[in-house]
Amino acid sequence: MTAQKFKNRLIEESYHERTQRNHFFIGDKEGQDDIKRLRVGVAGLGGMGSNIAEYLARLGVGSLHLADSDTIDVSNINRQVIANLKTVGVKKIDASLEEIKNIDPNLKISSFSEGVTSKNVYKFIEGCDFIVDEIDVFPIEAHQVLHRACREKQIPIYSAYVIGMGVHFYKFEGTDFTFEDFLNVKKNELPKEKLDKIVKSFMSIKPSYMKDEDLEQYKEVALRDGVPIFGPSCLLGHTIVLSRILCDFLGCNILGTELPKTPVMPQFIKIDLMTLELSIEEFKN
Repeated sequence: MTAQKFKNRLIEESYHERTQRNHFFIGDKEGQDDIKRLRVGVAGLGGMGSNIAEYLARLGVGSLHLADSDTIDVSNINRQVIANLKTVGVKKIDASLEEIKNIDPNLKISSFSEGVTSKNVYKFIEGCDFIVDEIDVFPIEAHQVLHRACREKQIPIYSAYVIGMGVHFYKFEGTDFTFEDFLNVKKNELPKEKLDKIVKSFMSIKPSYMKDEDLEQYKEVALRDGVPIFGPSCLLGHTIVLSRILCDFLGCNILGTELPKTPVMPQFIKIDLMTLELSIEEFKN
């Protein structure tokens, strides 16, 4: 046996030791073994997706599908766990793979360095129990391709997006209300037309501290420099995504207590720690 194989075996044998701080809440080792059988796909490895992928590994899931075609740049350092001065210029998927392998080298990972496309979407979602959609907001076609495939295969999709200095959390499941109902952008629309629709949908309920004039300036900055993102809110986003996936996986039952089910769109969760708000809202476009 090689030194690396021996090391991997020791890591595998220490799985329950590594995850034992979870056990109290999830049904002890049996619950952790169930989590180990989970397969989750994360599309987009930016401020939300890269953090979510890392914490899925720390949670102890057994298999990840990761997709991203982008490269780390300096502006990513304010929020992405994989972004630092050493990784600028590195493909996000490569940086994520290295980060995760340092947590669990035995975790099964299928990587899609071309991102999610119409050609690979069914392979990306194959066998997954849950999908996390954290693709950047502008490539709407990629979101649509992913959502259509997941609807066909009846796989729920979870997403969190930084809104102001807080987060909106969305779960899409079934056909009653689709991503296209939420955001219907056509392929040939101009960037400003797309952005107007994106902002209207994601900020259907905007933070109280953002006035109309702030929103117009926000859109100007987004077109020029990229969407403004308050870095710490990404931590809030990945926390709610992971918590609700785990709650839904366990049937919303923790320590024998039946917890609230995750709202499904057109209902969504709005969180803003600046205003100390957490509410379930109804999407109205």
